[in-house]
Amino acid sequence: MNSFSGLGARLLALLLLLGLGLGIFYLTQTPPSQPKDRGPSEDIPLFTSSRQCKSCHADLWEEWSKSHHAIAYTNPEVRKLSDDFRQKACQDCHLPRPIFETGLAKPPLPRQSRPDEGVDCLSCHMRPDGRILGMKARPRAGCKPLAEPRLGSVDLCKTCHNQHQTTDQWAASPFAKKGVTCNSCHMPEIPGKPGRRSHLVKGAHDLATLQSAARLGVGVSGNKILVEVENKGAGHNLPTEERHRAVDVVYRILPPGAKAKAWDPPFTRLYRFRQPYLGDPGPNTQLPSGQTWKGSFEIPKDLQQKGARVQVRLLYQLTPFKKDEEGALLYQWEKILP
Repeated sequence: MNSFSGLGARLLALLLLLGLGLGIFYLTQTPPSQPKDRGPSEDIPLFTSSRQCKSCHADLWEEWSKSHHAIAYTNPEVRKLSDDFRQKACQDCHLPRPIFETGLAKPPLPRQSRPDEGVDCLSCHMRPDGRILGMKARPRAGCKPLAEPRLGSVDLCKTCHNQHQTTDQWAASPFAKKGVTCNSCHMPEIPGKPGRRSHLVKGAHDLATLQSAARLGVGVSGNKILVEVENKGAGHNLPTEERHRAVDVVYRILPPGAKAKAWDPPFTRLYRFRQPYLGDPGPNTQLPSGQTWKGSFEIPKDLQQKGARVQVRLLYQLTPFKKDEEGALLYQWEKILP
């Protein structure tokens, strides 16, 4: 009985020593939530809203507040197309938690707060432990950002914008081979401010950006009108994304002396560039970067006369199922027949 008790006491002492050793080892390590570059005594503010960024970054905050990132969740068109976000998958990218939580190039998680801020500063610039990230470390700045060069990477954009293969399209484009990235076009450097990039994130809602992406060419061969559209400036398909994007080639022929309003009489659609969404019928007709589409139409015999007017237009449709006149007019070609 005494020998058993002595053995038990020795085992208990050994277990206590092992526990003490493990405890000391644990206490000397840095937990993942408190990395070595963030000490518990550092005076770093807790960020809960992008509005906190405005006091130090007023210019960038104003740009962001005018962008479609800012209204990613409140935009009426988005709410309509997502069935008021009953399509839950849409919320992941339109109201995301900080994307560094799940990792770049991986689908983000949706948050349940600040719907009026959409894709906000914290979505891209916050680390899971609450630290703010920037392209450079700035220990004297109020938010003491840590350096994170991946903020300028395509993988950052891929997190949300590859849900419809946009960054995959870029990877297969001539732009990728030249090292021209998403930021080169959509977040260019601000003149006179090296290292600072615009946060307007201009794209499908900016006419100049759309016009820089496409070229419309039209020629006449006898009674045939030859049309071509080139994706000359987009580092992805034209248009990219699904469902609420289309590029249309439309035309009309007016008899001599006819007076017509901008869209009356209506135009005839010659071709539509679009990727069908889910159950939509038809093939993917998007135009890849650097490629050219060619088409044609005949002038009807009754309009093959001097003074007849031929018009060809290239339109960008944010919502393909609206009327042509609601789209953005990128280019128009017009010729009066001799």
